Amino acid sequence: MLSSMAAAGSAVCSKKRMPDLAGLLRWVDKSCGEDQNGFATRPKEAAMPRVDRWLRASLCAVLLACSGQAVHASDLLGVTEDVPPFSYLEDGRYLGLANEVLDRIVKRSGLRIQRAIQPWARAQITVQGVPNSMLYVTVRAPAREKLYRWVGPIDDCEIAVLALASSGRSFTPSTPDGQVLRIGAVRGSPAGKLLREAGVTERSIYNTPGSETSAKMLYVGHLDMIAGLTLPYAFQAARAGYDPSQLVQVHVLHKGLGCYFAFNLKVDDGLFSRFEEAFVAMQASGELKTLREQYLQTPTRRAAR
Repeated sequence: MLSSMAAAGSAVCSKKRMPDLAGLLRWVDKSCGEDQNGFATRPKEAAMPRVDRWLRASLCAVLLACSGQAVHASDLLGVTEDVPPFSYLEDGRYLGLANEVLDRIVKRSGLRIQRAIQPWARAQITVQGVPNSMLYVTVRAPAREKLYRWVGPIDDCEIAVLALASSGRSFTPSTPDGQVLRIGAVRGSPAGKLLREAGVTERSIYNTPGSETSAKMLYVGHLDMIAGLTLPYAFQAARAGYDPSQLVQVHVLHKGLGCYFAFNLKVDDGLFSRFEEAFVAMQASGELKTLREQYLQTPTRRAAR
């Protein structure tokens, strides 16, 4: 039945007036289910009347049929998650470092890129199913290497221990005089595990609910250091009214593999090349480095477009 729905969807999409793909993606995020591996399966059926289930399934099929053609109207679809300061939506505008990089790539390449924000698992599903699409940004891990075509990095994404420059602190797992260091790490993040592997005792690790809390506790003196990615901490510090330039790396817990734009393997070669060439030009000119450094100093700056 879904195949016939998809055929009908193709007929709908063949018309000149293209559907709002970003809007459809938002609907699917609310209405479509996923299996235990995170792949889209069918609309959620709990408490749905039979006709309503059929209608939602039909719309899901239309989306799948329309995706390629809707993206064709825009050259590329860029799917991201809400992860400041790399990418986030505020007052209807796509902001953050990754979006500023995209803005400049668009200017250099002439590409038309439609953007959509989705939860992480859904964003991966979308990019796996839409040929001319990309996921931004994601760590280029060995397990993902063969799943995408890569352009980047825009940041090294190192997991580091940070302190305030004014504190003069250096990282040691324990102090000679037995003083207990207070190092903050977001609960459930890799930073806590890496601190333990580095020899930091459990009583020195303070689990916090998020990077905002960790940053505030560091600046008011409730923590001696914090562990994690530098840019998110700088963003939260600036948002709370503190000087992000005071944050300094005192130890690298995990050398970053880099945060990249990850393209569907079936992306059009010409579109991919134009994007890649524009990015390489940004790197070569020093524009990318300057932009990243600006985000370290003023990470809440708005996108230029």
